[in-house]
Amino acid sequence: MGIDVTESSGDSLMGKGAILRWIENKALARHLRGKGVEIGALWRKFPAPSKAIVWYVDRSDSIKLQREYPQLNNLIRPDVVADAGQLPFADGSLNFVIASHVLEHIPFPLAALRNWYAVLSSGGVLILRIPDKRYTFDVKRARTSLRHLIEEDLDPEAFDRRAHFEDWVQHVGGREPGSKVLQDESDHLIGVDYSIHYHVWTDKDIHELVRHTQTSMGMKWRLVLFLSAHFYRKECALALRRD
Repeated sequence: MGIDVTESSGDSLMGKGAILRWIENKALARHLRGKGVEIGALWRKFPAPSKAIVWYVDRSDSIKLQREYPQLNNLIRPDVVADAGQLPFADGSLNFVIASHVLEHIPFPLAALRNWYAVLSSGGVLILRIPDKRYTFDVKRARTSLRHLIEEDLDPEAFDRRAHFEDWVQHVGGREPGSKVLQDESDHLIGVDYSIHYHVWTDKDIHELVRHTQTSMGMKWRLVLFLSAHFYRKECALALRRD
């Protein structure tokens, strides 16, 4: 998926933050065992336990990824090239799915969560890291409401991709709404299939989203860990275990 330089781990901010993040990674990793996938790792693998078998999934092969991200070295070669929201694995075949800074890049997050839930076995775990808009370049953008997600999920043909790109260019790129520059930049980004943040959330929104999957989407999983955004980490991190 897309790389968000301003949303990096924050390990360089201060020693205390690096230590706390290391502890949190350990807390998340303790839920990983067996075999699973990490989606969109690019150049930074999640520190999974050494005994865990991890296959890496991305939307493009390594050649295309390097072309898309020329500033990055040591990109991880994907084992599987696939749409992040439609993993090509059999239902119940994986013990874990890791998606760090991925969900916000997916046009239909509810469909992606549905797919990730399906591929997990009983006891399987979904690890998510999702940027909190208050601490990223998305700060000027309106939060994506749950109602908006539901409406787009119910009627995918009505999905307005261009509106999402124009919102990105206006509020992240700082272009005037309705201007030719905004139109041209939106055209360019759509043309190259740039991986924008289609959706933006805060911690509160993610809690609401998780509850919706449990109460309205029939997903029988439990929130076993939730780490809110802090000064050293611009995203929330959570683990969901399927019953």
